[in-house]
Amino acid sequence: MTTILSIFANDVRSVSRRFFALAIIVAISVLPALYAWVNIYANGNPYANTGGISIAVASLDPGIDLEDGSHIDMTEEIFEDLRGSDKIGWTFPESANEAIAGVRSGKYYAAIIFEDNFTYNMYHFEQALLDKKAPITYYENAKKNAIAPKITETAATTLQQTIKTKYLETVFSTVFDQTGDL
Repeated sequence: MTTILSIFANDVRSVSRRFFALAIIVAISVLPALYAWVNIYANGNPYANTGGISIAVASLDPGIDLEDGSHIDMTEEIFEDLRGSDKIGWTFPESANEAIAGVRSGKYYAAIIFEDNFTYNMYHFEQALLDKKAPITYYENAKKNAIAPKITETAATTLQQTIKTKYLETVFSTVFDQTGDL
């Protein structure tokens, strides 16, 4: 063991006398740690600034007129909730075609289109079961960014949960109103 220690001490003395050898050893020791630190800092929280990810939301739904003469558009209620959210950059183009074209051109990362049967299906449960047309269509631009599709998918899933909650509220209020009328 003493031989090993004497060789090591001799190498340390030898390196400490030569500036360039010492600089190379320090660089070889510090640069990988510096590289790792920069990468960890850069990728530490990729979901922190999701407000810059623009998702277009548009509606083809005209709403419905109820028997009491009131007009209801469930998409407007959902749009109001989305306008209050700052976690995702929700944008509201004038038309569904503009939203889809924006996804294809790369202006938006994704688009969610509410079809023309959305509000009707919210208030007519039996028709919703028979309807083969989906009330919501989701478009995404996977080529624009590698991480953005995961974020937009999560945002769409969260929106879907919100819609399910509104749907259940609507169904239960309709059932309770009809039960109260009976």
